[in-house]
Amino acid sequence: MLKVNNHTKYPFVAAIAALAAMGELYRLKNLLNEALDKGHTIDELNSAFSYMVTYIGAPRALNSLNVLKQICLQRQPNRTALVEQEIEHLSMTKINSAQSRLSHHCYLAIKLGALAVEDNFQALLQAHLVTCLDSQFEAAHINAVINSLAIKADINVAMRANLSFAKLLERA
Repeated sequence: MLKVNNHTKYPFVAAIAALAAMGELYRLKNLLNEALDKGHTIDELNSAFSYMVTYIGAPRALNSLNVLKQICLQRQPNRTALVEQEIEHLSMTKINSAQSRLSHHCYLAIKLGALAVEDNFQALLQAHLVTCLDSQFEAAHINAVINSLAIKADINVAMRANLSFAKLLERA
């Protein structure tokens, strides 16, 4: 399970969610490899994509899982069955119960990364940022996610998230 105090994992999953939502599969593959090199597990990433289906849609989640499957084949051929099973579950529009492998902070970061991709999700992003702060996801955590989005995903996504967060802080 991802630990709440491990501040290097949830910013990664936010950037992964943003790239998956944008359909940037080549960049996603590079980031998934980097995430695995930095301590994420295939099970964690698999669970993250299961959770993302609600926010990025089944087609993008399936495409992203196929990228993860390719990486599984390269890194751990014996783990490919897990990803194939998840693809089958998603194609039946079911979300895997394996989501419990992720921390609450990771779920918040995934949703933040996915919502920041589209301009027309600003109201949802604002509401989610309020939820983040209410859920002990501190301003420093949100800033870490925004920085990760800027560095690892897309500067426009990071700017959208940053603008929403700044507006929220202005009102407080």
